[in-house]
Amino acid sequence: MEAEMAEVGTAYVLKNILTTRQTGPPILPKGEFGTGFNPDMPKTLPSWLTEDDLTYFVSKFEKSGFTGGLNYYRNFNT
Repeated sequence: MEAEMAEVGTAYVLKNILTTRQTGPPILPKGEFGTGFNPDMPKTLPSWLTEDDLTYFVSKFEKSGFTGGLNYYRNFNT
């Protein structure tokens, strides 16, 4: 999953997560790249999220990655 996220970029992933408000873990089924991202992502940021905020979050996730958060969901028993 991290490879798919890297392919679209940290800024796209975070903007999609923060502006589409889908709950639950991201889902990117094998062979169906992109299905975990909401295609209805708005072109502009909502009033509560500034470009500076997004830039800050992107800089932090580019250092730490998404693996820690994704591992939380990977440890659920299904």
